[in-house]
Amino acid sequence: MSPNNYLLLFTFLTIFLLTSLTPPSFSNELSLRLQLTHIDAGLNLTVHELLGRAAARSKTRMAWFAHIRKKEGQAPIFWGRKNNYAGEYLMNFDVGTPPRKLPFIVDTGSSLVWTQCKPCLDCISQPVPYFDPKNSSSFSKLPCSSKQCTDLGFDYSSNCSAKPDCHFEYIYADESKSIGYLALEKVTFRYSTESSNLIMKIAIGCASINRGSMAHSSGIVGFGRSAESLVSQLGITRFSYCFIPFIPINTKRSHMFLGNRALSNSGDQSTPLLHDNEYYYVSLSGITVGSKRLLFQPNFFERKKDRTRGTIFDSGSFSTFLWTDVFNAVKNAFEFEINLPVANNTLTNDYKLCFHTPTNPEKIPNLVLHFKGADMDLPRENYVVYSTEKKLLCVVIDEEKNLSAMNIIGNSYQQNMNVLYDLENQMLSFGPAQCDQL
Repeated sequence: MSPNNYLLLFTFLTIFLLTSLTPPSFSNELSLRLQLTHIDAGLNLTVHELLGRAAARSKTRMAWFAHIRKKEGQAPIFWGRKNNYAGEYLMNFDVGTPPRKLPFIVDTGSSLVWTQCKPCLDCISQPVPYFDPKNSSSFSKLPCSSKQCTDLGFDYSSNCSAKPDCHFEYIYADESKSIGYLALEKVTFRYSTESSNLIMKIAIGCASINRGSMAHSSGIVGFGRSAESLVSQLGITRFSYCFIPFIPINTKRSHMFLGNRALSNSGDQSTPLLHDNEYYYVSLSGITVGSKRLLFQPNFFERKKDRTRGTIFDSGSFSTFLWTDVFNAVKNAFEFEINLPVANNTLTNDYKLCFHTPTNPEKIPNLVLHFKGADMDLPRENYVVYSTEKKLLCVVIDEEKNLSAMNIIGNSYQQNMNVLYDLENQMLSFGPAQCDQL
């Protein structure tokens, strides 16, 4: 072979290798890494207390989902959480000009971004002063005829003279309310590793009437699939998070990655995201406990055409909820596999699958969730907790008695995993990761 041919071959191989090894480029998207704080971080609580608080928040959140489903399509009323805004992780970003740092609950199960605002007619106690629109030079109310208002489903165009602002209203399970209006406001995201910031204007809700508990936050940042979510407004096609286990409480912070920073790792598995306007539905196909795959009818877990049933991934619920038939099958399988006395009085009366044991046993049956095209083989610490105080070993699983409701894969099952939401390709990926080393 001539020298010129060798040169051509070398050039071709070099280009081929560089192309093969270079990850796909999403150069038009932002690249952002944000820190997340667990809402119980910094509290001197026992495992028993932490689990009780997490279970209470999860049950509140499940009730919220149930009320939303009952009232879908009746905008501008959104059914909310009873007694508090259940959530698990907080994200800080700046709002207004000059910027005010505010803590928000991160929520993949809703889409609106909102905070409590002055003048507060009936507001909830929060760890920072209420946001005052009058002190921000970049704040402007959105009219009811605006596209953002219409995107929310608040179409008042025929009656804008009576209500010129774009109002929203949440009605809670206990009939209390959260009422406010939508505005355009500047927000600033501070990079955790770089000195530069991302500054842009988004539609954000200003709530002045609220009831309940804000769980150490000033509001909620929705990562759902609707037009008003932060994901949609930032124009990103992917985001991911990596949750550090919080039992026992870890002083390190979890992370969320937006845009270019959100990438799958080698070995991650992927399952399709089902089409939906709000939630992140996936196709659960089965469950294995120990070495035995539980038996269910074909299409048993399938979401129905009326959007009942099905399974979602949720960042805001600690517990995983499964329909009664599935819960009982999993419960019976664990009781068969674990040679320990079943606890009659479960931990905090919230966890229904506990065992008496003086020490934390080493051998626990595996738990694997099977999705279309992917298997989630859960690390032991994601689904089993041990309370030294109560001498109880508990499996983190809860029962959903309403068979038309959805199964929920909670964040405890997602700990120490890279969980990627790829909205462009409609895929959800997950795989093991050391979240405290990111």
